[in-house]
Amino acid sequence: MKRRLRDAYGKADALIITDPYFWPLANHYRSLSSVVAYHVCDDYAAYPYVRLDQEKDLVRHADLIIPVSRRLAEVLHARYGLEDSHVQIIPNGIPASWVPTEAPVERPGPSPPRPLPPGDLVPADFRPLIGIVGVIGSRIDLLPIVAAHDALPQLRWLFVGPVRRQVPGLARLMGSPRCRFLGAIPYEQLQPYFSTLDAAVLPLTDDDINPCSSPVRFFSQLPTGQPIVYTGTCAQITETPQLAYHCGDGQALAATLESLAAAHFQDGRAQERHRFALDCTWDRRAAALAEALSRVLEARNNNAPPHQTSFPARLDAWSDLAQREDA
Repeated sequence: MKRRLRDAYGKADALIITDPYFWPLANHYRSLSSVVAYHVCDDYAAYPYVRLDQEKDLVRHADLIIPVSRRLAEVLHARYGLEDSHVQIIPNGIPASWVPTEAPVERPGPSPPRPLPPGDLVPADFRPLIGIVGVIGSRIDLLPIVAAHDALPQLRWLFVGPVRRQVPGLARLMGSPRCRFLGAIPYEQLQPYFSTLDAAVLPLTDDDINPCSSPVRFFSQLPTGQPIVYTGTCAQITETPQLAYHCGDGQALAATLESLAAAHFQDGRAQERHRFALDCTWDRRAAALAEALSRVLEARNNNAPPHQTSFPARLDAWSDLAQREDA
């Protein structure tokens, strides 16, 4: 293992590990006197095949811990005690090409029609169009969608993404003439589907990894400004209440969508969502990661302990952006 690491990474300044399964790499790479970073994408306690003792060992060897959300950082802090560790929150993001150069403009009265989805998969008069983009699986609760679907017969629904589990309510929606299921679409081809929606719904559950997650489907919907509504629990979306509407159940979801429909799906927040999306590109995320790694490398090269502050003080990358937009 050491030989292979030396051959493959011996000249690298840092090794970034993205899964607890690879914890032995951190242990062996430490002998090469290089920086080890752990990019934490999920709360792995929700994964039955992950051993948390492996993650604990990985955290112990890492010079930099990079969780994708504040809530995930707090969970790791409580689980492993990260007071003296380097923690840098870097959420998920979107391709820069998905963010239009011009911010969307909202005007009084009906807005210009949204572009049609690619191909002839959805009729032109299939409007107003409410979209659910992403995998349908254990982290998705479709029952609020069913309630809103039944309460608002004027709406049409578009589902883009693979069905990986027969969750409650799915059969009811798949049998409705007011719903279209397009199946899996390659990620790089998804942007036009986000653009075509009058409003987007993220029907999340309250459990699994959702509370600690950094949903790519949320960031993907921001650039073109449409209203975003979500159910369930996601602490990161809750931190930016000006960008999305939270609905506690199907009745609240139906009421919110009815109100948005009455306003022609213009809520005065389109430009705010677009502006926020400009800071959520993968390029910006990569720059933040490079800066964090550079700080650790500089301290290592100077043979001095990296600058460390208390745990809460290191949680400013995401919250600063959220508070700046809120102000």
